[in-house]
Amino acid sequence: MKSQKLIRNVVMPAGVVAAAAAGVSQMPAVKELVRAPREVFNDPSFTPTMETPVLFVHGINARRTGFVANAQNLRSRGYWVWAFDYGKMHFPLLYGAGDLDALVAELAANVDEVLRVTGANKVDLVAHSQGGHLAKLYIASGGAEKVRRLVAMGAVFHGTDVSGLGSRFAGFIKRHPQLAERIASPSAIQQLTGSKWLQDRGDIPDTDPRVVYTTLYSTRDRMATPHSTSILRSVDGADVANVEIPGAPSHAVMPHDREIAELTVWGLERELGDVTPFA
Repeated sequence: MKSQKLIRNVVMPAGVVAAAAAGVSQMPAVKELVRAPREVFNDPSFTPTMETPVLFVHGINARRTGFVANAQNLRSRGYWVWAFDYGKMHFPLLYGAGDLDALVAELAANVDEVLRVTGANKVDLVAHSQGGHLAKLYIASGGAEKVRRLVAMGAVFHGTDVSGLGSRFAGFIKRHPQLAERIASPSAIQQLTGSKWLQDRGDIPDTDPRVVYTTLYSTRDRMATPHSTSILRSVDGADVANVEIPGAPSHAVMPHDREIAELTVWGLERELGDVTPFA
């Protein structure tokens, strides 16, 4: 994508955003890009031209359909695209709720299922918000040997303070932990800046040299905050591209934004060491 100006085409506005550690909105509807999810994802009859299947991982209070436009773009380029609605349904038709450790285990099972069906040795992960955090945790817990690349957008790799609102929740969470989890999901509470869950896992490495990382973030994002939460540190020489997108869309719009769809392709195909998608 160097020497090429990227033109954004936002598919549709977000419908639902979580109160903390946000997710994705309802399914977009784009004439030239979108097909029904059953025709895009998990198609056993598809014949890929790209070697590595792509598994999309949505955020909290979200669903796989938020990625349809992005996935169709990849499918049109020969990628075999996969996605599952993981976690519990905290709100009607919106998934991704639950304990983070359990969600990581579910992601591991989904990766294994994709590898089993496709016969591939590795997957590429494309993740949004909480999905990016889950991908980081999965890779660090033994999944690195099964992942070729990770492309994340608006990821909360290090938790979120929700534009400073998280501190306002702290007292209520401490006084009423069970009620707070019922309202916001355990994973939302676990990912708030300063939580015991994050403190107990502060030594988890950001990256693994066996995986190539691309993380896309925006200063307009009001859910993945501070913006450093979306930035990964290279560990042991891992190839990491931290890309700030000037004028990028808001957090919930990212999964079905046209520019980010093109940057997803760049992240999956960029040369090692190339960290500048914009000319």
